[in-house]
Amino acid sequence: GLLGGSFDPVHWGHISIARSFVQSTYIDKLWVLLTPDPPHKTGRILTGFSDRFEMLKRAFQSFPDIKISRIENQLPRPTYTLKTIQHLKQEYPDLRFYLCMGSDSLRSFHRWYRYAQILEEVELLVARRPGEELATIAPLIMSRAHIVDHEPVELSSTRIREDLQKGKHPSDSMPGGVLEYIKEKNLYRD
Repeated sequence: GLLGGSFDPVHWGHISIARSFVQSTYIDKLWVLLTPDPPHKTGRILTGFSDRFEMLKRAFQSFPDIKISRIENQLPRPTYTLKTIQHLKQEYPDLRFYLCMGSDSLRSFHRWYRYAQILEEVELLVARRPGEELATIAPLIMSRAHIVDHEPVELSSTRIREDLQKGKHPSDSMPGGVLEYIKEKNLYRD
């Protein structure tokens, strides 16, 4: 399974969705792909790649089925999902990959760079909230999607960054090792 994101910072919501994917019957291992600079997110400077990578390592250190990958930082920019998938399929021809996402990302998937081509390369694993309706998603997309049950943890990296900027330390939002790293490096402060 491939789960991408900027993870700025990683929090319990990210860990919860990763667990849902790992506990599904579809994948043996989940690769968390840290995006260096997502092409669709503009207007905000991300925390440095190495800091976000270290926070991910700390967040997932006790999960043997989850690997933190820096592959997207080694690929040419912009790092589109399609290019990453094609690279990984070439590097690991014996593996079958699933692109993992939440149902919120599934709703906007038709706007992703060459989304139909992504669907030719991989199938989707989608974490769906209990009782959530997906009937409005295009049939082409749904034909390549497998639904994974998921109890979401309602957190937002944006909100966490705002709290940290105000000097609050949201210890209930992330693992202790991540918060320690943020304090140690004085991240998310002006």
